[in-house]
This record gives sequence, structure tokens and C-alpha cells, in this order.
Amino acid sequence: MQKRTLLPGVAGDYMPPSVVFQSRTVIGRARRRAAFRDVFDLGLLAFVDALFVQWPGAHVPAFDRQQSLMLLAAVNLAMLGVIWLTRVLPRWKARRVAATWCPAERTRLVNSLQR
Repeated sequence: MQKRTLLPGVAGDYMPPSVVFQSRTVIGRARRRAAFRDVFDLGLLAFVDALFVQWPGAHVPAFDRQQSLMLLAAVNLAMLGVIWLTRVLPRWKARRVAATWCPAERTRLVNSLQR
């Protein structure tokens, strides 16, 4: 018995979709908005870091200065991780879903993600 690689009801031949909506402008606007949010978040994080490092008396209540700096470093790493994951996870999920598509559609998705 031959193993099926496509979902039931999915044809192996590529059929170009009929274009109903041009999404390039919407996607471009969403990417610019996301980039602006990332730059704002990183700028705010850098401002707080600079303020915290320049002011020697700054510390988190119940922590001393060294523990407060370690907490600040951990928050910085967590923030960078969140920003990175919000960009990478949707791509990983799209590739996982595309594994059920025909080869032509899969190639089209992978090529569009590499741009």
C-alpha cells in the first residue's frame, strides 16, 4: 500500500489561486508597525538600562545593587528572547503546516519566507 503524503482531498497538481485581495500593502504596513514596536521596546529597554547603570543608588527593593543588576540582565535577555520568538515562531508554524501541501505550494511558501 502506498503512503499518502497529502491530506485527503488535496490534489497534487498546482492550481494558481484567483486573486481577490492584494495583501502586499497590508503585510508591508504590519511589518513596519512590528519593526517600530521592536525599536521602541528596545529603545525603552536601553533607556531603563542606562538610567539604572548611571544612577548608583538604583536597586530593586529587597535586593542589593548586584542582585538588581543581575535581575536587570535577566529581564534584558527575556525581552530579547520574546522579540526573537515573535519573529521566528510564525515561520516555523507556517513550515509545519506547509508540510501537508503539494510540492509546488510548499516551494512557493519557502521561497516567500526567504525574502
